[in-house]
Amino acid sequence: MREGLYTAEFHTVHGTGTGVIYAVNGKLRGGNSAFAFLGNYTEKPDGIHVKVTTQRHNADPAFKPLFGSDMITLTLKGTDNGNMVDFEGAPLQLPGVTFKAILTWISD
Repeated sequence: MREGLYTAEFHTVHGTGTGVIYAVNGKLRGGNSAFAFLGNYTEKPDGIHVKVTTQRHNADPAFKPLFGSDMITLTLKGTDNGNMVDFEGAPLQLPGVTFKAILTWISD
């Protein structure tokens, strides 16, 4: 996974969302208008393994949480495709709900 800034597009049966993620030294930091994304990544032979948690930073009720909770932890596995990384996984709090994300590299 290239270090740098990525756009993030994510999808579940509950809806879709977007944001940005900065990847550096095994850490992920990012967010969108209502939530911060904090986590880490490890590159292994079978793909990129991620654990990331959401945390609300904007109390505006117009911004609805994707999983019905302000704090959720996702475990994901991804494939690096050059300037894009495809991830799939699930939230620990809702096993069986598939989460998919596409990260597109912007810059370092």
